[in-house]
Amino acid sequence: CGSGCTAGSYPHAAMGIDKRQSRPSKKRTTPSSVNPYIRVLVKIYRFLARRATCPFNKVILKRLMMSRTNRHPVSTSKLALAMRKKVNKDNIAVVVADVTNDNRRLFIPKMRVCALRFTKMARKSIEAAGGECLTFDQLALLAPKGSKCTLLRGKKSHRKVVRQYGAPGKPGDHATPKLGNRAGAHMRGRKHEKARGRRKSRAWKVRA
Repeated sequence: CGSGCTAGSYPHAAMGIDKRQSRPSKKRTTPSSVNPYIRVLVKIYRFLARRATCPFNKVILKRLMMSRTNRHPVSTSKLALAMRKKVNKDNIAVVVADVTNDNRRLFIPKMRVCALRFTKMARKSIEAAGGECLTFDQLALLAPKGSKCTLLRGKKSHRKVVRQYGAPGKPGDHATPKLGNRAGAHMRGRKHEKARGRRKSRAWKVRA
């Protein structure tokens, strides 16, 4: 240091930062939504997940913080199919997403459903069958440990965009091609039908 002090005489020796070797977790710790209702629910279920020793509240908390893409809606027909089983009799169906109405099903059983949101017709059809639509703050009082509750969620593969996942035209692949606003395959642009799947010299040729 220029004044005669040695390395051992420093009160705080400079050290390198030991950075974490593995990738940091991408698990959400707060919801991305600015909806005050979801924010309050996260506070309630964070408290319950900490104080009530059961995995039910931890699952609810995790799903409350998911993006809307990962919170798929559940129809009344799917709820009716799940809740008619003997093991689910008298249970509360819990959906951390929206509940929508399926007008193809004429009769649904009497059931108690807790969800983030009900469409107008879904609420009407559940209540017309003698059922009950609950909110998550009501569920926290009724079943703080998740007893007599059945967790349900919608299918992730039912989004329209999932049809386009994969390699369209590849043998054995059933992906839908992204055509945009174009009417047919012959209108894809200047260099259409020259890529893989259309020429032997480009990996393979699709047989008609």
